[in-house]
Amino acid sequence: MRPVRLGAKISAEKDQGQGHTGSADTSSSGTQSTAKHTVVDVVRLRKAAKVLDPEVMEQVPDTFLSEVKNPCWNTSNGDFRCLPYFYVTGMFHAGAMSISTKLMQHPDVVVDACSGCQFWGEEGKTMAFYLDNMKEAPKAIRQNPDTKVLMDSSASTFAFYWAAAGKAHRGYADAMKPCYRACVELFNTEKVPVGTCMSQRCYNTSVAADSKRATDAGIDWETEAHNPLLVRAVYGDKMPKMILVARDPIARLYSAFHGYPHYHGKYGKSSSGFTAYVEEQVAAFRACAQDFGEAPCALYFEALSHREEQVYFHADQLMRGMYGLFLEIWYRFIPPSNWMVVHSDDLFQRPKETMAKLVDFLGLTKVDDATLTRMASAGTPQSFTRGQEPVQPRARQLLMELYKPYNTKLAQLTGDRRYEKWNEQPASH
Repeated sequence: MRPVRLGAKISAEKDQGQGHTGSADTSSSGTQSTAKHTVVDVVRLRKAAKVLDPEVMEQVPDTFLSEVKNPCWNTSNGDFRCLPYFYVTGMFHAGAMSISTKLMQHPDVVVDACSGCQFWGEEGKTMAFYLDNMKEAPKAIRQNPDTKVLMDSSASTFAFYWAAAGKAHRGYADAMKPCYRACVELFNTEKVPVGTCMSQRCYNTSVAADSKRATDAGIDWETEAHNPLLVRAVYGDKMPKMILVARDPIARLYSAFHGYPHYHGKYGKSSSGFTAYVEEQVAAFRACAQDFGEAPCALYFEALSHREEQVYFHADQLMRGMYGLFLEIWYRFIPPSNWMVVHSDDLFQRPKETMAKLVDFLGLTKVDDATLTRMASAGTPQSFTRGQEPVQPRARQLLMELYKPYNTKLAQLTGDRRYEKWNEQPASH
């Protein structure tokens, strides 16, 4: 069956018409966001979210307690429950873990058992599970309702490529699972290869089912049926603060390659192995883009066809560096004023100054110099590439070409032109 080429509008700005320009400091350098943000109809999003993932919405209230800084509520059985006030949304191998550790040193910030459980980005974790593992922090918040806030440090939150996007695409899963079982049965009875059967019967029909689910929810599948819609629907008008640490995507990818052992067994733990990995993964992504379009491949990759499903780890590490694509969609639901995008150079070269800006951005209690110093010195980053060979020119060129439009988009969205330097300067590893 010929693949269905998805529309191009997913990569275009949706936010046209009446709106306001976000003017928050979204970078630790103090630059201003130039992104436009349309006023969100929260009622419409909440109705849609109840169709996309009913369980998520069943667990949270329509409104939160106004007298508590953190989003909290009293349940019908008398429990006091809270959602995170802010998220360190990403990225892996960029400094997310380090910045989370630094923020934990602030006396206002509390964490809980599920602060790092990757709730939004991992399939199989329900909102009930999430809240059940966030029962200790609310006790501290209840005692200090004006100051204490809960942090979620799950670095898979930001990049909702397909493996991290299941909550918004249950329509696809509901169609794919029985189709896959039928293909397995067909193989058992008639020896039709499962991949052939799925290509003929499952992929296009599952995408169509997911698109219909979005239509039934009253939203546009390509531009709205994503995790950010669910996050905004859950929070309503009491939106969370969002932090992203953005590192040169080539350096981030090289660190990930050396940090995850499964790549070493297939490609070798070397710079030449990284080049082989990059050549294979970029070629697979380009082939997908030729058939389906670049943005759909970044968002839906292995959901689109059996060919993409067979790609090693579905090229997910490539997608994690496409910051501009994901941030543009996030901005449709959580405005720029609620985001701080931290350039990794600022985090590691100017940690104290960066922590001071984060304290202001999050609205935390001002702290003395000693506390800022303690925050800045906590969370020493781990290096996976120290002592490794530099990235080879072939790999660097392929990745610079791949990431260039996303780096440019990130610069446009944040107003920080330094991100365009990633298109020009070799990345250190």
